[in-house]
Amino acid sequence: MKSSFFTTALGLAISVQAFPAPGKGATAAADTGAGAATASNQGIAQMLQALQASGAQSLTAKDLTSLLNTLLSGSGAATGATGAGAETAAGGKETGATAGKEEEENKNEVNLTGVFGKATALEGGDIKQDVLFSKSTVGSFEFEFSNKVADQVTVAENQAPTGTAPTGFEFLEKSTYAVSLGTSKGVGLTLSKIDYIFDTTSAGLQGKDIAQSKVGRLCPETGAFVISDSIGEVEFEADENEVTLNLNKNVTAQAEWGIFIPVASAAAAQGATAAAGKNATAAVGSKATGGTKATTGAATGKKNKADKDD
Repeated sequence: MKSSFFTTALGLAISVQAFPAPGKGATAAADTGAGAATASNQGIAQMLQALQASGAQSLTAKDLTSLLNTLLSGSGAATGATGAGAETAAGGKETGATAGKEEEENKNEVNLTGVFGKATALEGGDIKQDVLFSKSTVGSFEFEFSNKVADQVTVAENQAPTGTAPTGFEFLEKSTYAVSLGTSKGVGLTLSKIDYIFDTTSAGLQGKDIAQSKVGRLCPETGAFVISDSIGEVEFEADENEVTLNLNKNVTAQAEWGIFIPVASAAAAQGATAAAGKNATAAVGSKATGGTKATTGAATGKKNKADKDD
């Protein structure tokens, strides 16, 4: 019985030593697995030496059981370590792929500086180009463009617009921006976006919730700006303090654009600021009244003490 048990144990030992754990190969993950199982394999080697020295017949059932447990735990350690190594390798591969994708996107994106009233050349080949203009009252206007055909964009800043704000809105930026494209006239572009990047340190934004801001397009027939989903999708990017309008394909960028905020939001912000100021004033007044009462009480107590002494 012991001889049979020994033969089985020895066969398992040879299997563990001769064959790698599942998924193990000539990779960094396999090397990691082999390293993690080294301690266990050393224990197996010592046990085999003991077998050779003493012979199978001298081993007790307890000794053989210990040997089998060592063999099994060694195999499991190697498998687990190899799996962990494979996961690490897969994670590294995924990270590398993401970095490569971002690098590729950056190659196809160009940042340009525009000057109001002057044409800025735009490349074709569907290269994404962001044209950022100098600061106005509370931030900076930006135009995003990409198209198969090269173009030129000119943006005029209107510091005294005659167009009216949409119903329920007011101007957040006092200036408006007239965009014109020399070749396409804004028709059929692969990408056209109207952006506005807020300068959060600007005094004109104090108490304003810029996350509620919108981009409006002037309707020449009515003389009023329009905010509508039919023009494009508005998004506020909090990490960049930027409101952006991605124009629908049937809407041309060649128009006058304004930046607005709901009247209710502006009123609420102003009300909150006023309330905060009022509360602060009340707190100061309350403190002063308390001080007066304390002073009066102290004076009265002092007078009573003097009368008593007399």
